Amino acid sequence: MVCKTFPGLTKSQLELCHKYPDVTAAAFHGLQMAVEECQFQFRWHRWNCSSLNTKNRNPHSSVILQKGYRESAFSYAISAAGVAHSVARACGQGSLLACGCEPKAFARTRGSPSNRWKWGGCSHNLEFGIKFSTMFLDSREKGVDIQSRINLHNNHAGRLAVANKMQTKCKCHGMSGSCELKTCWKAAPDFRMVGGLLKDRFRTAVMVDQSNMGNGSPLLIHRRRIRYRKRKRQKKRRRDLSSELLFYERSPNFCEPDHSLGVEGTLGRRCNRTSRGVDGCASLCCGRGYNVIKQRRTDRCNCRFHWCCYVECQNCTVEEWITVCK
Repeated sequence: MVCKTFPGLTKSQLELCHKYPDVTAAAFHGLQMAVEECQFQFRWHRWNCSSLNTKNRNPHSSVILQKGYRESAFSYAISAAGVAHSVARACGQGSLLACGCEPKAFARTRGSPSNRWKWGGCSHNLEFGIKFSTMFLDSREKGVDIQSRINLHNNHAGRLAVANKMQTKCKCHGMSGSCELKTCWKAAPDFRMVGGLLKDRFRTAVMVDQSNMGNGSPLLIHRRRIRYRKRKRQKKRRRDLSSELLFYERSPNFCEPDHSLGVEGTLGRRCNRTSRGVDGCASLCCGRGYNVIKQRRTDRCNCRFHWCCYVECQNCTVEEWITVCK
């Protein structure tokens, strides 16, 4: 039933789902979490990830992911990160049969006897999360063309973003709150941190040569400029591309509706008329101007906690003027 409720799976993904249905359910949760994070990170951009909300709830069915845009690169990376993150956490919480805590997390005492700590907590199993994310998502890329190679690269960059943000958490043990013994474990980060890191990668994404269809590394077209303090001796620095996002096709402006891409355009989108950034009306409305309208909304207010145990609130109506794109 798990495999039937999520359409759009390839043959290899279905086989993996039948073998690990509980892990695949966690992977599905990771994909939905990735779409929600994408919508948060791009909520003020012309492309706001709305095209990833497909009817079958599978973001890989989106036409955007069949393109080589910068936005496509982010979508692949955040999806791979979401699957690895969700599976790793589910392993650590003991809700999956195929995995458990990170094997490296057990009992290693360090430091002097007066200040000892050990790995004793249940670490989130990132190793298994990355492994399953690789099996589940990379299996979709069967070709050897530049699109498949770049998709695989961006999948890896997304999983690497989770690995780079792993956190060490500890708990003290001892009399009267002393920390005679400290138990530590590895925990997956809050996914908002992963989304923020990949959003930075989106801003500095690298365009590669579309004609480089053979073997070897893709040819770079755009590089990030690096300023040097000493202008006399300028040496080229090799850029580590393992964690960078790659794309090979220039993006459209996403201003007007394009049903072939699932793009809704920016008509009716709320904007900030005082901002000069991506959320400003000048950028978001694409030069069409904006309308000022009065909006009425109802929020919960004057909430009180009653013992025991419920919260009672009132409904307050607020009127405000907002700007929306023409």
